[in-house]
Amino acid sequence: MPASDQQRQQLLHICEQLREALESSQTLGGSTSELAEVEATLSSLNGQMAALRDRKILEFYNPDYNGDFRNILPCSPLSGYFNPIAPDLKIWREDEFVYAEGSLGKIHEGPPASVHGGVISGIYDQVLAFTGLANELPGMTASLTIKYHRPTPLFTTIRFTTWLEKKRDRHIIIHGECHSDDTLLTSAEGLFIQYKK
Repeated sequence: MPASDQQRQQLLHICEQLREALESSQTLGGSTSELAEVEATLSSLNGQMAALRDRKILEFYNPDYNGDFRNILPCSPLSGYFNPIAPDLKIWREDEFVYAEGSLGKIHEGPPASVHGGVISGIYDQVLAFTGLANELPGMTASLTIKYHRPTPLFTTIRFTTWLEKKRDRHIIIHGECHSDDTLLTSAEGLFIQYKK
């Protein structure tokens, strides 16, 4: 049975709380008694959640996403509203471009004060695929090439811009760039193979 609007809101708030907890966990410190209290609380919470596990009421894929790309794969680890490790990005289409904008925190850190390169690669994979969908060219990733020009800073607004480069037969090439203000941080090229109808 699909989730009701109220259940969706409750699940969304749970994921927001989990996201905040995960972010806090990256810089957590305290006395042994303080840490023991947090550990006990989390253990109790995990017990509660385990009792409700394997009753998933959210869809895997949503073709009626109403212009909000984050609704397409609601539990995606890279864009889903209902996955606490997903970066909190606004993703939208404007003219021939698809944009993703937001900032990333400690949960996505690689080098000190910088976003992990694998997280950047994953975001590109997701947003490039959304660009194919926006052009009615859904496909699977065949290859993805990322060029890292500068470290991507944490806690700083970044913007991914992606666009369809060309299509030949079932081969779709999509490009992208990520900037912080006017600074080019990374660029990408993805080759996607269009799904057979």
